[in-house]
Amino acid sequence: MKRISTIILALAVSAGSVFAQGFGGWGRQVEDPTGYKDTYKDYFTVGVAVNVNNVTNPEQIALIKKNFNSITAENDMKVSSLQPREGEWNWENADKIANFCRENNIPLRGHTLCWHSQFADWMFVDENGNEVSKEVFYERLRTHIHTVVNRYKDIVYCWDVVNEAMADNDGRPRSPWMREEPNPYRQSRHYKLCGDEFIAKAFEFAHEADPDALLFYNDYNAADPVKRDRIYDMVKKMKDAGVPVHGIGMQGHYNIYGPSNEDIEAAIVKYSEIVDNIHFTELDIRINEEMGGGLQFSRGEAAPVPSYIQTLHQAKYADLFKILRRHKDVVKNVTFWNLSDKDSWLGQNNYPLPFDKEYKPKAVYRTIKNFDPALDNAVIKEDFVPSVMNQPQAEYPMVNSQGYARFRVEAPQAQSVIVSLGLGGQGGTVLHKDENGVWWGTTDGPMDEGFHYYHLTIDGGVVNDPGAKNYYGSVRWESGIEIPAHDQDFYQVKNDVPHGQVVQVLFPSPSTNSTKRAFVYLPPQYNGKKKFPVLYLQHGWGEDETAWSNQGHANLIMDNMIAEGKCEPFIIVMTYGMTNDVKFGGLGGFNFKDFETVLVDELVPYIDANFKTIAKKDSRAMAGLSMGGMETKNITLARPEVFGSYGLMSGGTYAPSDIKSKDQVDLIFMSAGSKENPDAVNKAAADLKAAGHNAVSFVSEGTAHEFQTWRRSLYHMAQLLFKKK
Repeated sequence: MKRISTIILALAVSAGSVFAQGFGGWGRQVEDPTGYKDTYKDYFTVGVAVNVNNVTNPEQIALIKKNFNSITAENDMKVSSLQPREGEWNWENADKIANFCRENNIPLRGHTLCWHSQFADWMFVDENGNEVSKEVFYERLRTHIHTVVNRYKDIVYCWDVVNEAMADNDGRPRSPWMREEPNPYRQSRHYKLCGDEFIAKAFEFAHEADPDALLFYNDYNAADPVKRDRIYDMVKKMKDAGVPVHGIGMQGHYNIYGPSNEDIEAAIVKYSEIVDNIHFTELDIRINEEMGGGLQFSRGEAAPVPSYIQTLHQAKYADLFKILRRHKDVVKNVTFWNLSDKDSWLGQNNYPLPFDKEYKPKAVYRTIKNFDPALDNAVIKEDFVPSVMNQPQAEYPMVNSQGYARFRVEAPQAQSVIVSLGLGGQGGTVLHKDENGVWWGTTDGPMDEGFHYYHLTIDGGVVNDPGAKNYYGSVRWESGIEIPAHDQDFYQVKNDVPHGQVVQVLFPSPSTNSTKRAFVYLPPQYNGKKKFPVLYLQHGWGEDETAWSNQGHANLIMDNMIAEGKCEPFIIVMTYGMTNDVKFGGLGGFNFKDFETVLVDELVPYIDANFKTIAKKDSRAMAGLSMGGMETKNITLARPEVFGSYGLMSGGTYAPSDIKSKDQVDLIFMSAGSKENPDAVNKAAADLKAAGHNAVSFVSEGTAHEFQTWRRSLYHMAQLLFKKK
């Protein structure tokens, strides 16, 4: 749980609006009572492979019932588990899982009736150990299938009848003089005895036992183009011969680097030519480079999982489910292979599933669940142009008229490149490498209008984009990108507008035994003897005194408003708020008194002594964004004799009890983005008005905890400051 004091102080910890979308609520996060089965009710059923412990532990049962409407027995319905020796049946565990499904009205997926692994050797030999004929084998297989299917036909809605009968793509180049392709079938004991006829027989036996069940061929690496074609050809051959193959199961034992989205989608499209049902039957995404049947058990080096690996993990799941949703007409079920990382056949340190070893949802759980349907089939306009914040002559990054951002990075030796800009809590935009070693990517959706920080993470190392200019935020110099805003005119450079200047000053700070820096905006009228009011304007956590002029365009906003007669000319002073001296997360204990001394007792007298200011309370205001708002609130209430107007921008609110007298303050301005907590600032303003104070609230529509909110806030607040009485 994050306290309000923690939530509102973070400005630039993440790029753009992602942070604010997740934490801008300024309050307790309510647990979502819905699960996967609810989220995907209009798409496909969502299943999970379980063991007996999963269906007997109350906590795990609750997790299953909340999220899943299909169950698969991971191992307990395989041939070796049910009938390890002829006529010797072991029903205990399979019955427990089936009964759990019956009691909770959850359909059961049968897995698996015929597989080369975890099978039964006795089916192939007589009492003397000699190989039996295929006829004997078929009779034994038929008896097994009929017995199992009939026992569970009341609860099993589909069966993985034959599992993994096709050979992998061996990766050998095909020489032009080679006339024959390698045998597409796995050289299993089944195949050596029966050829591919055993596949047809298994399906026939299953259909005899339960004509109403959906029957699937199931295999791993089903997205590999070579193996895909082998599976396709086999299933088509069977269906053309009248074999009751109703669907194809794509196992989905993937990793964060592959298979490619293109190969997955191509496989779905191709299989849909011959079947109406495609199930993703055994989904997990491991964080090493292995895939499918290749298995490297957890080795421990992945714990804890680096943040960039988590981002790759989230992105892979996000991309996959986006594809699956697009093909909901044929994709009818998606089943995770195990309930949690603790249960996974891959080992918990391979980090494969949405629930961690404690059965708690990971970030990837929310990535899968909290999607925007409008983005699944969105058409991106190809009207991209270079960002206005690019380096000279740099073509990328680009932005389009819809607010999408596109990136290009040359890193031919890299294994992964991530742009920290992202949507939906995914942690970034994962780029993909072309054949020339160039990485490309476009944000998953349109970004909020205005300025966004970002950086690149290349194989875990954080670097800036060489194509973009740099801005200080997140306690480091970050790359910057500007998404054109519909109302950007108020902060544009205009040739016909008189411009003020931003000057740097160095002022002594005895309390810190140092010389500190501030930037001072002087309006165009600052050229004679006239004195001006002053606004002390503070940045957020992670930024410094350059933020308001560089990222916020405070000087341009003022120039344009003054030229239009929308506000009184005044000076703006921007200094370092000392907030970066503590780490994020420990800011709740930030000592405002130290900065109060620097600002009130050192900077204000310096500005009054060196600039033409009206050195009176009613001509002096203080405002700040995010953490700067918290500084503003604390200092204005501690030193009511110094400042006559207060402004909080995504920085909390004032309450009537905070204001000690009617004449303490001339104006209280509070603002937030519509994606933060607009109700809080609106209510606070209403309460203050009811108490007799001049309070104004402003909500920036369509923005979050980001500079477009604060640019607009300054624009509206400045028009209210220092009004002649």
